[in-house]
Amino acid sequence: ELFHARPHDAAVSVKLSMLEIYNETIRDLLAKKPLAKLDVRQTRDGLHGVPGLTTVDVSSLEEVQRHMEAGANARSVGAHDLNARSSRSHLLVSLDVTTTRDGDAKTARLHLVDLAGSERLSRTGATGDRLKEAQAINKSLSALGDVINALAKKIPGHVPSATEREYRALQGVVRR
Repeated sequence: ELFHARPHDAAVSVKLSMLEIYNETIRDLLAKKPLAKLDVRQTRDGLHGVPGLTTVDVSSLEEVQRHMEAGANARSVGAHDLNARSSRSHLLVSLDVTTTRDGDAKTARLHLVDLAGSERLSRTGATGDRLKEAQAINKSLSALGDVINALAKKIPGHVPSATEREYRALQGVVRR
């Protein structure tokens, strides 16, 4: 519907971005030459974004699927005793839909989030890099739980300090 139900009196543009958080590092999954370091920053309008993140214009569902497949192929995966192809990162896909009518633009953002699953270290047999990845996954899932809990309590300005970065990253996804 997004690409077929366009109003005749308005211009509609759709942009797609795709990132992963792997071992506490943000990686651009659509970049031809990924930047060495990406981080969450506050923008002029008070929201949070990732400067330098690749954003592509898409005009059909097929284009969205093609870019998402390319991004999925760039995603960090690995094997352990319980899973031969385990995602080792959290994934955030964002679609920005902008409708412009008589010079007035309105933008809506849709986030699709795929979180890496928690891992019981004693069952996965993880060692070396897989162990470090599993520890980072578990730590970030715990931090995410703290962020969601703080947002659910609606305590103004109260976000656990250890999760400030995760809070900033999710501020556009999870609203108070």
